[in-house]
Amino acid sequence: MAHTHKKSEAVQPVQPNQARLQEEIQTLAYELYCQCGHEHGHDLEHWVEAERRVLERVEGRSTR
Repeated sequence: MAHTHKKSEAVQPVQPNQARLQEEIQTLAYELYCQCGHEHGHDLEHWVEAERRVLERVEGRSTR
């Protein structure tokens, strides 16, 4: 009897574009942290702002 390998549909790997966007957001969030003098306690603000900027840029590019 032949065995077939079936990919699990429950586990979805991160697609390269998603991984690249995540990396861009992370890098920008760190840059914002540095620009604010490495002040702790604003990580969520920096992340949300970075996410907004990156997604805004990507969405603007895709609609053109």
